Amino acid sequence: MKQIAVVVVVVVLAAGYFFRDRLVPYAPGWAMPYIASLDPSLVKPAANATAQTASATTKAGGKRNSGPVAVSVAAATDGTLPVQRSTIGAIVAAASTQLSNQIAGTVAQILVQDGAEVKKGDLLVKLDDRTISAQIAKDTAQIAKDQATVDDAQASYARTKHLVDTGVTAAQAGDDALTAVKVAQGTLAVDQATHAMDQVQLCNTEVRAPFDGRLGAVQFSVGAYVPTGTALVRITQMKPVLVQFSLPESDLALLRQTATAGTLTVSVSAVLGPNEAAPVATGPVTFIDNTVDPASSTVTLRAALANEDETLWPGQPVNVTVQAGTSGPLVLVPNVAVMPHADGSVVYVVKADKTVEQRVVTVALRKGDVAGIGSGLKAGEQVIVEGQAAVLPGSAVKLVAPKAKIDASKQGQAELDPTATGGVTKS
Repeated sequence: MKQIAVVVVVVVLAAGYFFRDRLVPYAPGWAMPYIASLDPSLVKPAANATAQTASATTKAGGKRNSGPVAVSVAAATDGTLPVQRSTIGAIVAAASTQLSNQIAGTVAQILVQDGAEVKKGDLLVKLDDRTISAQIAKDTAQIAKDQATVDDAQASYARTKHLVDTGVTAAQAGDDALTAVKVAQGTLAVDQATHAMDQVQLCNTEVRAPFDGRLGAVQFSVGAYVPTGTALVRITQMKPVLVQFSLPESDLALLRQTATAGTLTVSVSAVLGPNEAAPVATGPVTFIDNTVDPASSTVTLRAALANEDETLWPGQPVNVTVQAGTSGPLVLVPNVAVMPHADGSVVYVVKADKTVEQRVVTVALRKGDVAGIGSGLKAGEQVIVEGQAAVLPGSAVKLVAPKAKIDASKQGQAELDPTATGGVTKS
């Protein structure tokens, strides 16, 4: 182990010696006298480079200060921007059901093709119904017989009652005749109930579409015996569909407020390749979950999409853009006017005396070529949109027309700037 360490140290020292002329410029200042005592030639190039850099800086500074710098400006304006949230979601069917048979039987007919579009009530699969049809015929005959018995009992009761009323026969005979009528009526009711039950069983030999939708693959062929509850085919509603997605819990108050106002909507586009056109669908948010997922600190939402052209399919991943309200008053400037800085973001403001002031600003929202400033800038001030790289705080400038027309007052859908720290009133 010691031998390996010695080898490593030797290799490092050798490399340092070989590349000494390249490493000296990066040495700390306190080490320079020691390096000069070892090899003065190593220090001179570094000193020369420093002198050259200083000379170049002086020349550059002199050039900048030699006269006004040509810049283009745009006026900051008051305005508001809608607030957006972007996320990934998935299409969910509004209704999807696995259709099965309610009674056991043999598949007699399949009246649809795999993947067919069907309407509510369409007959899809029919089981062999000969047995139950025969039972219904028997029930019908039995009901006719029972009805005849009831009619005869009622006629007998009418005659007996007349004899009782005239005193020809005893009252007991009238009671017996009335009991016979009730027994016959009860038998008729039982057989009618049996007939109704058998009619339900006959309906259960038919599998019909419970709603408009598209079928999957039919799982059985004609002649197959299917026990009760066998999955035959899945039907999925395609119009409308739902898109399900999640947003951070921190947005919950904004989402609820916007939903209450009836303005919480989404735009959905399919996740496609960069050269493909992505069709867009829009719709209102119809559901905000009543719990927050503690694992991800997100809340689940759903929005309804008409999907009339069936572009979106259940299970498909999609890009979701949520229109989540409108910002409070902002100062709008072209996005190119905002420059990154150690303090966050800055703009260069041209004052009345045609000198430049560097201003630290808070960017609340961005949209393409528009930035919404929450603090640090007032409407009407002139900000540099071309030529920022050539100016310093206090530089004198002259105004020239911009190469491209820039309109900072354009409105658009805005996304939260990830560097924003405040200055937005969500409503």
